[in-house]
Amino acid sequence: MKNCEDIAESLGVWLDGELSLPDAEVIRLHLESCAQCDGKRRQLEKLQSSLKSLLDANLPRVALEPFWRGVQERIAEKRTWRQEVTERARSALAGPAGAWAVPAAIVIVLAVLSVDSFRKFAPQRNNFAAVESIDAHGRNVALWREDETKTTVIWLYHNQEGENESSGENTETGPSF
Repeated sequence: MKNCEDIAESLGVWLDGELSLPDAEVIRLHLESCAQCDGKRRQLEKLQSSLKSLLDANLPRVALEPFWRGVQERIAEKRTWRQEVTERARSALAGPAGAWAVPAAIVIVLAVLSVDSFRKFAPQRNNFAAVESIDAHGRNVALWREDETKTTVIWLYHNQEGENESSGENTETGPSF
């Protein structure tokens, strides 16, 4: 605890006597040398004194019996496992602790949509294969596509008959395999 911000954050704990002796001594020495932090200490002491006097004056008029009875009932209450799970889920999803829930839900939805066993939810594809033969500048190519397995096979082949493709003669256009 070296700077005034650290001291100001620790003043309440120091006033309550909840700090270790070395940390309490560091704060005490800092307060002796820093008027600003000492002013914050005086404000906290004044607030603490005002709250104490207010509570001491009004405590006899406050009916604490219903409050403590309610606390005891909640402690003694036996809850079902469903109530426990629901309560834990609520506390996990509440506030900043639940910030992970949105990305997790998105990941789960994407995983479910990508699994092949859930195809009934996806639009159906045509299950057919196509074979195309192309003569590309003297090179023969056959292309086979099958949509169901998303497979594409490309064959490069030479004309088996040995005809000169550049002679202009009519050659077989299909693959010879």
